[in-house]
Amino acid sequence: MGYLQPWMWWALPAVLLPLLIHLLNRLRYKTVHWAAMHFLLKANRAATRRAKIRQYLLLACRMLVVLFLIWAMARPLVGGWLGATAGGAPETVLILLDRSASMEAFGGQPESKRLHALALLGQAAKLSAGSRFILIENVLCQPLEIADASSLGTLQMARPTDTAADLPSMLRAALDYLIKNKPGSAEIWIASDLQASNWRPESSEWGDLSARFGGLSQQVHLRVLDLSSPAGRNISVAMKSVELRVRDPKNGKAKLNLNLHLKSGAEGMGTVPLFVTRDGTKNQTDIRINALDQRQNLPFDLPRAESGWGKIELPADDNPADNTAYFVYAPPVPVRAAIVGESPAALRFAVGPDKTRTDRKVDLVANAAAAMNWKETTFIAWTGTAPDEKTGKALQAWVESGGVLLCFPSGTETGPAGITWAGLENATPDRPFRVTAWDELDGPLARTDNGTPLPLARLDIQRRQIPTVGISSHTYATFADGRPFLIGSKLGAGQLFACAVMPEVQWGSLGEGFVLLPMVQRLVTLGSARLSAPVLATAGEWHPADPQEIWTALDKDRDWHWNAGIYQSGARMIALNRPEIEDQPETLEKARISELLKGVKLTVMAGAMELKADRLQSEIWPAMLMATMLFMCAEMLLATSKALLPARAAARRTEPVVGGVIR
Repeated sequence: MGYLQPWMWWALPAVLLPLLIHLLNRLRYKTVHWAAMHFLLKANRAATRRAKIRQYLLLACRMLVVLFLIWAMARPLVGGWLGATAGGAPETVLILLDRSASMEAFGGQPESKRLHALALLGQAAKLSAGSRFILIENVLCQPLEIADASSLGTLQMARPTDTAADLPSMLRAALDYLIKNKPGSAEIWIASDLQASNWRPESSEWGDLSARFGGLSQQVHLRVLDLSSPAGRNISVAMKSVELRVRDPKNGKAKLNLNLHLKSGAEGMGTVPLFVTRDGTKNQTDIRINALDQRQNLPFDLPRAESGWGKIELPADDNPADNTAYFVYAPPVPVRAAIVGESPAALRFAVGPDKTRTDRKVDLVANAAAAMNWKETTFIAWTGTAPDEKTGKALQAWVESGGVLLCFPSGTETGPAGITWAGLENATPDRPFRVTAWDELDGPLARTDNGTPLPLARLDIQRRQIPTVGISSHTYATFADGRPFLIGSKLGAGQLFACAVMPEVQWGSLGEGFVLLPMVQRLVTLGSARLSAPVLATAGEWHPADPQEIWTALDKDRDWHWNAGIYQSGARMIALNRPEIEDQPETLEKARISELLKGVKLTVMAGAMELKADRLQSEIWPAMLMATMLFMCAEMLLATSKALLPARAAARRTEPVVGGVIR
């Protein structure tokens, strides 16, 4: 327990005033011994005992009145939302610290959300000095016992990271610790900005977590420090892709394309300076932000197709952690694509439009079981029926190893890699099937480098066969009736795509190329990553293929385990960037947290960004004043009650004496 006015305890000797007054009052009387008094005292001994008890109770009440009055004036503090007011400090406190990239936002305060959380948690920990503190942070999710929780800000495991958080995994680690160590009483303190992407409310784990909390033998209280706050002026930049193209094979000239993803609030619109560092040289270019969610392409002409590195930086704003994106580029590797089954001319052109390029080869395979170079192939366009079992297993293993498979309908109900097709549908000549919605920001149907959308609305589809790819597929484009035109799904390290339309004249205008060509070329480029060393990865998710490899940062104060940056091992380099989900501003509502942790004792402290560290605890002086009034009432009742007063002797009734006889 702490005190806002501890100097008031200097008045504590005043508690003895009632006792001194009582003793002084006794000195006012002089004792005179009288022989007959012995008989009177003996007769009233029981009444005198009650009188002493009454005096002692009155004295105790008066002293307690003064004590609680001084206590209230000292303004005592208890742990508030982080302390156990009645039961004392818990035996174990587990601190779940979100130190993801979004926690570096300032939220309108002079310090970041992470630093503010550390100050609040450290202050609260001082009032639970007898507790055992366990730290679980979002990167390793491993319990770490800390000796002094008030010095959280100095710990390596409390520093900022460029990673994402997974609150269900952090809570699962806390539950495992409680089950294994079985503390008598425990609390879980969660410091988070309630970013929805980190809490993952759609996850099926929440039901299991609530059930496991309910099954604990000890009582556990969850306390959430809500660090969400209205977004200030902030613009984020993310690196979507890096492509180095050889423009002229004769002289080796190349072109580097950086595809950026910019997000901003309404106040971030306008012209913004962009600082580009490439191979140690820094330049500035101005870009115009005219949308809250914008794709931007930055082209650079290079004299030679050589490896290099760089970074993109934005000016300082409300969150410095999302102002930088890193990139590494390398010469393209030879691409080997294949078309299995029928090979319409439009599809052959879309896969290999430039016949002069020696770094690309297209194989036309009638039957994948007969001749297929699985090792060197990076992209497959499948137009045939489902393969046999042996070929199907080889195809799936190829996709899982990083290959990209694009399937077109063949008129049958089954396709490769678990794809199923609905029945064949034909449109009327006057009402063709129309594509009305598609993903313009990501995937094979995204906008072009100059921001122009692909003309999918111009497609006239006369025939279609709707595909289905598992339950975790993503729809990239839909028809007017909501049925999918193009769907995709991740399969191991590779990706699987299925289109509802064949690029032939009788199926419609897809074969004309204005949509098919950019769509297929993007998938071919995506597949080429299978044979090349990765140049872009996500911080916190990437790990070296060989655990014995040593990767060092160009900036020496960075660690690939949790920091974005450029890292190298020998001649190889990789660019690590924060997860894109950290740029999503959506937050979880307080009521939603209660739904996710249904049945769990929960306290959510909203508006924590406005709270000062020295005011985290709750003042209990009103309770002290109530106790003072209760003791005053008790003193009044004792002073006026006749229950403990000395009993008066009853007057004897005398009868007149008549003839010596008492009547």
